[in-house]
Amino acid sequence: MKHRFKFLTLLLVLLTIPAGIFARESKFTKRGSGPLFWNMYQYNFRYGTSMPEDVWKKNIDWLAEEFLPYGYDMAATDGWLFNLNSIDQYGYLTKYDSSWTYGLKYWGDYLKSKGMRFGFYFNPLWVPKAAYVQNNNIKGTSIPITDVVGTTKFEDHLYWIDTDKPGAEQWVKGCIRTMIDQGIELLKIDFLGYYERDYGTNRYIKALKWMAEEAGDEMLLSYSVPNCRNDARNEIIYADMIRISSDCDGGGWWFISDKERGQINESGQGDKYRSAFDGLIGWADIIGVKGQTIMDPDFVQLNTLASDAEREFHISMLLVSGSPIGITDQYNTIGDCAKFYKNTEMLELNKLGFVGKPLSTSIWDKQNSSRWIGQLPDGDWIVGLFNRESTVLEYGIDFEKELGIKGGKVKNVRDLWLHQDLGAMSGRYSVRLEPHSCKVLRIKPNSKRYKAAVASLKNGAVINR
Repeated sequence: MKHRFKFLTLLLVLLTIPAGIFARESKFTKRGSGPLFWNMYQYNFRYGTSMPEDVWKKNIDWLAEEFLPYGYDMAATDGWLFNLNSIDQYGYLTKYDSSWTYGLKYWGDYLKSKGMRFGFYFNPLWVPKAAYVQNNNIKGTSIPITDVVGTTKFEDHLYWIDTDKPGAEQWVKGCIRTMIDQGIELLKIDFLGYYERDYGTNRYIKALKWMAEEAGDEMLLSYSVPNCRNDARNEIIYADMIRISSDCDGGGWWFISDKERGQINESGQGDKYRSAFDGLIGWADIIGVKGQTIMDPDFVQLNTLASDAEREFHISMLLVSGSPIGITDQYNTIGDCAKFYKNTEMLELNKLGFVGKPLSTSIWDKQNSSRWIGQLPDGDWIVGLFNRESTVLEYGIDFEKELGIKGGKVKNVRDLWLHQDLGAMSGRYSVRLEPHSCKVLRIKPNSKRYKAAVASLKNGAVINR
């Protein structure tokens, strides 16, 4: 009877995976959990302009000293591309901003010398105005750049290409290859949903295919603002990481939990979920599947949160869901928040490739969608209990009914934020959580037993919606 139950459970799980979908396989997705890195977003958002080069360097040096030992091994640029006049003979960017002294190759080498990697913000479907005016032939062809430009622009200084035109494939792949050659290992590709809107799904799919073919295992492809229509059917085939909620903007609890909470955009245009936690819940069974695609709920700005409890909550929800941690606090804004990024027991989850799942993927099931579970390679269970509400509430986990631990007896429960062993327990763990707070537990069962219905455990099986 037990074997029959396990078979039926696994069958139910497999039926929730969209038929005919094969996710991009790369070393990045096989790892499971997302990257740990730093991004310049906070500066750019606050000042409405691109970060100056000297500030970029100060942050890199600070990152190398303070965070590299904890696994944060990448620095990345982001948006605000106003000065794109530095291009090579083929029209590809050589600098993040033309006001910078040094080019992309220099900064790729500099980061490598520090033991770090280079992340970059750009969309290979863009043609900078300087490249359009220069109008040399696309690399490896006799086709002028202007011949691949479409009828609709993205912005006045950035043109869309039309992937139906001859030379478009060479332009896209040449852009990816040039960035790889300059040391870039992560590319954040923004406004993808706008391209699909302006040029249609078929031309959009061609672009995604070309980018993935050229990137291979050399570059992590991070999609931002995709439409993710039909359960992200097209995106999961080609992406390593997909944004599952809207921009973090100025940060704060609003971005984490309250931004249009409980609302779903079913239009097929733009973000389906607005708040980060809603996005994690709603996409956990489609995008957040270990070995396939990483969920990205955007950046972290711990200095914008109101309490240490909220800071623990934000870091916990990322590590328990297998998401990346993209620090955007800076060397001169982080204050006393650095310690929350450095909890080695929590960071162990990322190191082991952990990807947990909520007990419910309904954003309206407040109790169960705020309880996340998953198993580590050694058989230990990770349980995350999250109170998003404004009142004190009781949360808990049943060891036998919800974790499948025979007899409901466990050897030890450990609190990963308090760094305390709570000892052996039987039946259930329960706790009263203050508003905007969480508990993350590591539970050691009496014997190893893996539960197929948890996506992070066995070969990408998933919980039903």
